[in-house]
Amino acid sequence: MAKFPTADKKFGQHFLNSPTVIKKITSPLPEDCDAIVEVGPGPAVLTPILAAYKKPIYVIEMDERFVELLAPVTGADHVFRQDALEFNWPEFTKEKNFKSIWLVSNLPYNVSVPLTLAFMRVPEITQMTLMYQKEVAEKILPKDLRNAMGSLHVLLQSQFELSHVVYAPPGAFFPPPKVDSQVLQFKRRATPLIPLSKIDDFEVFLRLIFAQRRKQLGGILRKEWGVDKTVHSMEQTGLSLEIRAEALTLNQVLKLYDISSAYSP
Repeated sequence: MAKFPTADKKFGQHFLNSPTVIKKITSPLPEDCDAIVEVGPGPAVLTPILAAYKKPIYVIEMDERFVELLAPVTGADHVFRQDALEFNWPEFTKEKNFKSIWLVSNLPYNVSVPLTLAFMRVPEITQMTLMYQKEVAEKILPKDLRNAMGSLHVLLQSQFELSHVVYAPPGAFFPPPKVDSQVLQFKRRATPLIPLSKIDDFEVFLRLIFAQRRKQLGGILRKEWGVDKTVHSMEQTGLSLEIRAEALTLNQVLKLYDISSAYSP
């Protein structure tokens, strides 16, 4: 086992130590990739393998202990020691003129969803390979979509094609977390199902319909939209007022959003 520094709980650190999982995460290089960004690289477990692709590679790391390990691999000016949630992506992509970034991360579980949603909003990030707590991964990509539709799945599907990469048991890390983990692959759609310019509005819509996803959708929408808009939108989508949001299909969610957005009394 590799020698790792003491994991810092405030950063949610669990250092990946499985050759099998490491290989799955770091290969293959996306064909159109012109740069790699690794978020939370820690003690440079994945970084040397990613750097071997000979693409520009940058890392974003909050823990100052790892800077001296990362700098020789990427170059000191390619290490950003800051919170990834505060990273200035527009400035970075404009300055570097990257068009197709592959983002790789063993995400801190406590901020995995906010980080993913931030990455989603960066059009230059065209592929992502991300590690999640298994429970969160299954909300993003359910094994079985019957009665399992949710806001995270729909929101991310609107921008990416999603696929499973590998499972990572607790023993794949040091120290071992108390949960199983799963790696997902995200490939940005050439034509998103919802324009990125409308993603904030779409997210508000999804939070509304999935906030109580096991209750009848008609009743939830009536409280927010009123009777006329609710009945019109549901009928035009071909939905019963009694349907539960968790039972919707992706296409039904998209159609309901389009129809309700265009509604004019």
